[in-house]
Amino acid sequence: MDFICNNLAFVSDYKKMQGVSLNPERHTASNALEHTEMVVKRAQELSELNKLALEEKDILINLSYVHDIGKISGNAKPEESVKLLEKYGKFDAGFVNLVKYHDINLPWYLSHLRGEAPSEKAWRKLLSKVNLSILCIFMVADRADCPGGWRQNKALVWFLEEVKTKNLLPNGLITE
Repeated sequence: MDFICNNLAFVSDYKKMQGVSLNPERHTASNALEHTEMVVKRAQELSELNKLALEEKDILINLSYVHDIGKISGNAKPEESVKLLEKYGKFDAGFVNLVKYHDINLPWYLSHLRGEAPSEKAWRKLLSKVNLSILCIFMVADRADCPGGWRQNKALVWFLEEVKTKNLLPNGLITE
């Protein structure tokens, strides 16, 4: 897989992330660039701990770099990051879907709280669209700057517990 950091259009946009402020209740990083650098570093550590294959590690690192790039448009929705992938030459459906679903834990958790937990069909659909191991590892890495640590993020803790309960990652996941 080509590293996204070798793409000049991405590099130009990436620098703009320094001007994107973040909610201090959800992030210790002061801007989206600092947050992303922390996520990349944590993703690298977690890829080693989980003994990811080289291709999976490359996907995880690229995901870590692009997951929030859409915030430069002024919108925090993952769809904004997905829109920019074509500009960067990223067309692989599996990768695009990882970017698209990288924050799925939050809306699913909110549905769960309303008594409308995701159905088995929804879980099967997610499994057909993404590499769940990479997604879960990324979700933990994405909380690298979560005040109090990633375990303070109720949506993420709930999502990982659901994955464990449903035995969707038979080899488990190393998060520390």
